[in-house]
Amino acid sequence: MGFSACNKEEKDLLINTKWKLVGFVDVEIGEIKEAEPTSVECENCYTLTFKKYQKWEGRSSSNSMEGKYKINYNKHNICLFNGKGFMTEVGEFSDGNLYVKSLRQVDFFSIQENELKLYYNNKQNYLLYKSQ
Repeated sequence: MGFSACNKEEKDLLINTKWKLVGFVDVEIGEIKEAEPTSVECENCYTLTFKKYQKWEGRSSSNSMEGKYKINYNKHNICLFNGKGFMTEVGEFSDGNLYVKSLRQVDFFSIQENELKLYYNNKQNYLLYKSQ
């Protein structure tokens, strides 16, 4: 899966950053659903780390994930590509399946000082992350 809008022309501001999911946001009604299990219950759940060479790794409710990504800062496109253990739903609990399904659909982002939004579902929803 990929998007032609993604290219490698800009400096990648995501390198060496780590993010923790706060919750799932419905843009239309402006509501946020906190991800379960919560940070208190599962410190390592729902994390994303962006590394050198456009590599990423993360954790769902119960599985490790990794792959490559491409990003276009001008168009705010981000593309996550398959890697070892990429976004499996096997053994997920609580919001794990919703997280994996949502992450698979991400194609747009916005980033601010300590906040990352990964949009999916035609920008009707986004995953809200805080920097770690």
